[in-house]
Amino acid sequence: MVPVRTVIVDDHTLVREGIARILTEAGFEVVGQAASGREGWRLVRDTSPDVAVLDAALPELSGVDLCRRLRRRGVAVVVLSMFDDPAWRAEAARAGAAAYVLKGDPPVSLVDAVRRAAHGEVLLPPPPPDASSLTAREREVVQLVAEGKKTSEIAHLLSRSVATVRAHKASAMRKLGAHTTAALVRTALDRGLVCIPNYEGGHEHP
Repeated sequence: MVPVRTVIVDDHTLVREGIARILTEAGFEVVGQAASGREGWRLVRDTSPDVAVLDAALPELSGVDLCRRLRRRGVAVVVLSMFDDPAWRAEAARAGAAAYVLKGDPPVSLVDAVRRAAHGEVLLPPPPPDASSLTAREREVVQLVAEGKKTSEIAHLLSRSVATVRAHKASAMRKLGAHTTAALVRTALDRGLVCIPNYEGGHEHP
């Protein structure tokens, strides 16, 4: 039997190595690892795995947004998270993830989720509608804003015009009820919509 090909995307090396060991011992083939959302996207395009195991919050491109891209390529996704948050489970479900596994769960939970995802099963219930959720492009823009990128830099990175980037940012601000760039970043971080290292906000998030 051909082993299930998997990739792992997590910004912590020890976590990646631990997951790789668990999956390899369970008979899966780990064909690559990545430390950021954009690196993970390139890795998947290069390796064409069956299943991707993603951290929910990644630098450069969030796990949820990466999940959306991978599902369009037909790659099954298992999302990992530090916290059992219904909002994050709903976000993962909206993005098309097959499963949502807590990092504190026993290894067998991850193994089972990856195996079932590879067979086309979806373990997450459908999420309730959420008109205020950001689009994938809006989240990308807000992530880059949170990383301190200027509008012109974001436009270059996303291959979009400055006017388009401003429109996405304005839409995100409206949806999150933010009236300044600082408020936009703070709200997005506190809600776990984007991730930057060493942020200490009012809420814990994956």
